[in-house]
Amino acid sequence: MGFLDHTTNNIIIDAVLTERGRELLARNDGSFRIDAFAFGDDEVDYSNIVKYGLNIGKEKIEKNTPIFEAQTNENLALKYNNITLSNSNLRILYIPTLKKISSNISLSLNNSNSGSVVSQTVEILSTLPKESGQNIIDSNLSDLNFEIKMNSLILSIYNGNIADTTNVIDEDENFVKTFKLKGEEIANDSLASPDNFVLTNRQRLSFNVGLLSNVNESTFTQFGTLVQNGSSLTGKINTYIEIVGTSSGSRLLIPVEITLN
Repeated sequence: MGFLDHTTNNIIIDAVLTERGRELLARNDGSFRIDAFAFGDDEVDYSNIVKYGLNIGKEKIEKNTPIFEAQTNENLALKYNNITLSNSNLRILYIPTLKKISSNISLSLNNSNSGSVVSQTVEILSTLPKESGQNIIDSNLSDLNFEIKMNSLILSIYNGNIADTTNVIDEDENFVKTFKLKGEEIANDSLASPDNFVLTNRQRLSFNVGLLSNVNESTFTQFGTLVQNGSSLTGKINTYIEIVGTSSGSRLLIPVEITLN
């Protein structure tokens, strides 16, 4: 849904169903119900406030910000959704950010691991930025759950050697699959990094991401590059995993490099 500000100063609501919404409506079995809504400020550039000060910056945002039209792809809409806090008197200056505490994701497909699951462990920490000066994450913003989005034609979350199907909550027509996983609270001394100083309500997410068993040479032709080197083939695919904290709305893009040797 987008708010369109016409030159007549009238506010018009442009509401559309997302691709997922149309899919649910098309079932025509009475199960489609709208029971919640959310707002976002994806188009707002808050650096104006830092650059011009609160009063002038706010005026520039109100007068100069273009309003996006309604987005039908649910994985592109509301990248920066507004949140509601149960305590109306609470004032939050900083929200948690997501930090990758594992190594970069690099998956290699070759003769030595042919037929086995090629996977790697990913670890994410939801914590406050160092400059916040706060040592407690408010419970309203503590990311107890996370959404993980990835290309469903290449990657999946694995439990051992089995692709995870129980935690899948959506797969859109663009082959973006969304998983929902629960994090775990960790103690302050569990990690040695100096950035991880928050004392309470830090959450850590750990999962294994791996290649689907049907990834082959044609997959590299479709999503990356495939090069003939003499009698052998080499290839590379660059893709991403997106992780979203469901309470804070914080997002993290993790690059994934897949090679064929």
